[in-house]
Formats: sequence, structure tokens, C-alpha cells
Amino acid sequence: MKEPSSPHRGPVPVTLCITELAPGGAEKNLVYLATRVDRQRFIPRVVSLKSAPEANRSQLLTKLLAAGIRPEFLAAKSWWHLPRTLRRLQCYFRRTQTAVVQSFLFHANLVARVAARWAGVQAVAAGIRVAEKARRWHLRLERLTSPWVDRFVCVSQAVAKFIQEKAGIPPEKIVVIPNGIDIAECDQTVPVSWETYGIPADAHVILYIGRLDTQKGVDRLLKVADEFLEPEPGIDPHLIILGNGPLREDLEAIARNLSGAGRIHFLGWHPEPLSFLRSACLLVLPSRWEGMPNVVLEAMGCGKAVVATRVEGIDELLGEEGEVQIVPQEEWENFPSRVKLLLRDKALRLRLGAANRARAVRFFSVDRMISAYQKLWEELLHCPGKPDS
Repeated sequence: MKEPSSPHRGPVPVTLCITELAPGGAEKNLVYLATRVDRQRFIPRVVSLKSAPEANRSQLLTKLLAAGIRPEFLAAKSWWHLPRTLRRLQCYFRRTQTAVVQSFLFHANLVARVAARWAGVQAVAAGIRVAEKARRWHLRLERLTSPWVDRFVCVSQAVAKFIQEKAGIPPEKIVVIPNGIDIAECDQTVPVSWETYGIPADAHVILYIGRLDTQKGVDRLLKVADEFLEPEPGIDPHLIILGNGPLREDLEAIARNLSGAGRIHFLGWHPEPLSFLRSACLLVLPSRWEGMPNVVLEAMGCGKAVVATRVEGIDELLGEEGEVQIVPQEEWENFPSRVKLLLRDKALRLRLGAANRARAVRFFSVDRMISAYQKLWEELLHCPGKPDS
């Protein structure tokens, strides 16, 4: 079906607004959008509420600049900066004649919808990327300010259901657009050498990538780690924790008291997580809740098997092959045995990895994601759901 043409003459100014531009799943998908959107139909601009990322975390900024997009950084550091940030963003929307605002992440979602309303922006879409279960006040604010949003873009059907039930967002205001993966980027990434990190070259590496906080469940992963880190004939298991966060010291303390402490490696944040995925045996995701975990999509793109808890978006990602790779939350005690199963059965591990990659190619390409966003923006420009007065 041919997509509708825009009522605007020439390309439509679209501002993508996010909390910050340090590397992350939401940030990466924003950069895909900004750099690959159809320039004959849209003029992409990027605004970050926070300051520019530090030099060692500026990979996404570099990609934007290379594409001719110079982001606006509002240098907000706390809620005390909210009035100034709102005024600056309102002025930016007016100065750039922004017709569509597409925001990502909670803080940017709230600030962007208010500033857009003040500036008279024609259409506002807010990205909901997680089923937030810890900060319930987020849901109350979403509900309170929802009249100022034309569409809520959820990354999974599970998140859509969550905000409909928990935040009271009307279903007609919700659209689902999953994250996208660049398969070529996966293929072109050079695999890491484990020996660089003091790990045997033939080790069976179990990989975790992500923040070290309560949501991600690394605490409970470590408490059962001895159950899958015991060496067996032909299997030399090691667990790599790739990421930082507020719980790192606590998690390292847990690891030090385990029998397999020497097989657990905290490597901190790394700018090229795909290189670790390329070399790993499998990815583990012990999360308590999610939205649509981008790291699982990246593992799929790299042709890797996954062991994950049943969180929002995971069934949609893994499909039928999820039966082996997904552990229900209420059956957490089976997580270690599922890891051991995939370590022991190489043929199964490789088959699942190949199926995951094929599914990523078929259903979660970057082009598919971008097409969905472009269709949404043009629909909103034709007949946006106008906010209530």
C-alpha cells in the first residue's frame, strides 16, 4: 500500500527528543531513525535534555555528526533546570518550525510534550520503552499529561497492554513499533579475543550485557551462578558481566563469596558490546521487567542463543523458539539448568542461534522500524488526535 504524501510542501521538520545520547538501546534506535529517515520526506533534528556525552561515550554523537545532524544539547542536570529546559525546548521547536515531535524515555517524553504544546507543534508521539514497575509515579504523570500526546509508541505488545491497564492510556492512542537491528553491523563487528581479558580462548562464555540495577536481576543470577559455572568434560564455563550501575559493588561482593568466583568477570561498560556477543556462547537476561530488551535483539542478530526470564517483549522477540530459551519468572529455579542445557548441547545452541537470527532479519530490521515511524508521522500530520484543551 502506498504511504500517504505529506500535506507540507517539502520535507517535514521532525525533532527527535531524548534524555541523553550516551550509548543505550533507545539512543541507538533514535540514531538509526535520525540518520536513515527519508530526507526527501523529513528533516530530522535531534535534541538531548542533558549535555553532550563524554568523549569515551560519544559513538552515537559521532554517527549523527557524520550524517550532517548536529544535536542540540540543553544541559539539564536536575529538576531544578526544568523551567529553563522547557523554555529552551519551546523556542527550539518554534525556531526549527518542528511539525512532529518524537520523544524517547520518560524525562524527555514529559518535557517534550509540554514544550511542544506551548510551541504549537502539530503532532506529538511519545516512545514508551519499558513496563515501569518500580516508579509508579511515572505512570501517574503519563496519565496526567496524556491529553498532550497524539500517539504513544510502544516497543512491544506487552508494553502497550501495560500502559493501557496501568496508566489508563486509551488503546486508540497506542501504536506498537518494535526496535530494529542492523544485521550488517552485527556481521561487520570484529569478535573479541577472550585471552585479552585473561579468559581461555576456548572458554564457554555466558554473557550478560546491561545496567547493574535491581530491574536487571544480576543479583539473582549471581546467587545461582555456581550451579552453571562448575566445569565439565569439554565445557569451561565463564560468566562475563558487561556493564556498570549502582549495584556493581554489591554484586562484586556476592561474586567474591561464590565457589566459582574466579570464573566471573566484571568488565564494566564497553563501547562495542557486539564484539562480545560475536564471541560468546550465549546471552543471559535475568531481568525482573523490561519493554523489549534491545540486547536480546542484538544477540539474535549475532546468531546467538539466549536464556531469558519471561519479561515484556521477550516472547515477541523469540517467537516459537522461545519455549527453550525463556524461563517464567515463577520458575526462576530452572534458570541455571537451562543455561547448562545450552552449554552442553552445542547443536541445540547453534540451531537456536540460527533461528534467532532468521527471525531478527525477517521481523526486526531497521528498515522495517523506520518505515513504521515514517508512516506514523505522516498519518499524524494528516489527522492527528488533537490534545484536549
